[in-house]
Amino acid sequence: MTKRPISAGYLYLKGAFPRNFRLAQKHLEKAFSLGVVIEDISIETLKTELIKIYPEIHAGGGVVSNQDDEILMIFRRGKWDLPKGKLDEGETIEACAVREVKEETGLTKVEIGEKITDTHHIYAREGKQYLKTTHWFQMQADKELPLFPQKEENILEAKWINEKSLGFCLHLSYEAIKEVLASAGKAVKS
Repeated sequence: MTKRPISAGYLYLKGAFPRNFRLAQKHLEKAFSLGVVIEDISIETLKTELIKIYPEIHAGGGVVSNQDDEILMIFRRGKWDLPKGKLDEGETIEACAVREVKEETGLTKVEIGEKITDTHHIYAREGKQYLKTTHWFQMQADKELPLFPQKEENILEAKWINEKSLGFCLHLSYEAIKEVLASAGKAVKS
């Protein structure tokens, strides 16, 4: 298994087999489940098998930094998160990522940089489960621009977080967000 200290405590399953997906689903239904890692020699095989079970939705998001190297985070549903959202029909994933960052934070100007990574997770919407693939990008924005959290998306706060406070925020975050920040080269001390 690939060394992933952030996913310590997760159930580890090897191979993109139907049995492993059933075991993963059962494990995730437990109240205190941290999560599941299913590893396969081929990421494409793993994705193909997941898409057979869960329709795939694409999303774009950003690790937005400012001139003081602070990270822009949002607080929604009791968790600190990074701004992201669903791809619209006919939109490029880069345009989606910038649009979603602007919509969720109120920023008026965002510069997109290099792609960081992709994350995958299962989520439920209107009684149906989906595989959400989020494409993450480095972004820059000016700290002096006002922030307006998108209330209709249940975002209570949009805030620049310095490196010292980042670990505290990540205690109330998702494991995938820690992975994204680590991939972006941001200190992750949670």
